[in-house]
Amino acid sequence: MSCRTMNVRCYFLLMMTLNHALQCNDIFVNETARSVETTRVLNKVRHVFRSSGKQFIVHQRIRPNPNEASLTTAEIIAGRGYPVEIHSVTTSDGYILQLHRIPYGKSQKMASTASRRPIFLQHGILTTDNVWLINQNGLGFVLADAGYDVWMGNARGNTYSRRHVKLDPSKEEYWNFSFDEMGNYDIPAVINFVLAKTGSQQMSYIGHSMGCTMFFICMSLHPELNEKIDVMIALAPAVSMAESTAPLAVYQAPFAEQIKFVFDLIGVRAYEPVDTFWNNLRKQHCGPNLFLRYSLCRNTIFSSSDDEYHAFDLNILPIIDGHNPAGTSVKTAVHYAQNYMTGQTFQRYDFGHRENLLRYGQTTPPTYDLSKVTCNVFIFWGQRDKVSAPKDIAWLANKLGNLKASIMIEDPLWNHLSFLFSSDAKRLVYDKLIPLLPLPTS
Repeated sequence: MSCRTMNVRCYFLLMMTLNHALQCNDIFVNETARSVETTRVLNKVRHVFRSSGKQFIVHQRIRPNPNEASLTTAEIIAGRGYPVEIHSVTTSDGYILQLHRIPYGKSQKMASTASRRPIFLQHGILTTDNVWLINQNGLGFVLADAGYDVWMGNARGNTYSRRHVKLDPSKEEYWNFSFDEMGNYDIPAVINFVLAKTGSQQMSYIGHSMGCTMFFICMSLHPELNEKIDVMIALAPAVSMAESTAPLAVYQAPFAEQIKFVFDLIGVRAYEPVDTFWNNLRKQHCGPNLFLRYSLCRNTIFSSSDDEYHAFDLNILPIIDGHNPAGTSVKTAVHYAQNYMTGQTFQRYDFGHRENLLRYGQTTPPTYDLSKVTCNVFIFWGQRDKVSAPKDIAWLANKLGNLKASIMIEDPLWNHLSFLFSSDAKRLVYDKLIPLLPLPTS
């Protein structure tokens, strides 16, 4: 191995080791949707909003409330004047996931919820369900106001879903999962839970990035669940990663196994939880200043994707910092790295020849069969997306069993996180995907 290669490898091992540390803080998770919890949320939010003293309106546009950086998802929802419920779902392998529900819109009545169609939103890697809400016209609010019963999931290991019936999140065993388990266990659990709670036969599903990865794995491994999904909307789906030019893929993926070895050696179990030393320092000292935001203060989710703040209200950046990155397992990041290094494919986790043989009956990991995704699928993608590159989107479109349309966003600068945080997201994406959904009432 050349000196240069060794230096580069050591540099990334050192940087990754310094920038990531496990902080599994205890968090409160309700076991059921209880009115007492909603009351607690409302009381806290009223206190926070009273302390601000002013309405945040600038040039007829509502300005983001900086206090939302420290509010939970439920408190953000309540603070915007919407009803909210907190639910817990236990997967078949024992992980406890927290869901947040907006059963109806701000100006609507509870009595009309019985006939509302449920729609489920699943976030991507290193985030939580608050990404659907941070923008003033966040998709969660837009759908609730359009008449849908909105449910938002949280993947295992993030801020809201860090519990297990037996395993301790401070121990290594808890973190032994990748997005394979998220698709195999998390998504079936939430689909069945939402349908049972609402009494509906079908639900719609919208995923961003890894939220699409999880869905396609679920339908590949559990094809019988296709009949429970009327429409799936894939926003910047992260499946094949071969053409990705994101820094996380190009610069870290080649050393993923070595990085994981070092992490295992020093006991780092969570990948980029929100409360690391560096993230806390950034939250305290970095405002919306662009120079800082593009250098020392750049949030991990932006530096990993190399996204620009295109069409952003910069006032939301401290709020994003307050919640993201929200953590996942090191193994999840390694799984994406494996797919990037393998080329245009979508395969299960590679444990090495010997363990692959024991787990899969073959020395190489099998691929997920995307032809088994037979529910209606619509893909939305951006031309400037460095994570879910256009060529990888085209590959995915040719593999799916029932693709209805692959829709390019008109803005040529649209990137991976624009779907969540751009001020133009409602006009360019949300207003166009709603007509693809079933009517909000049956």
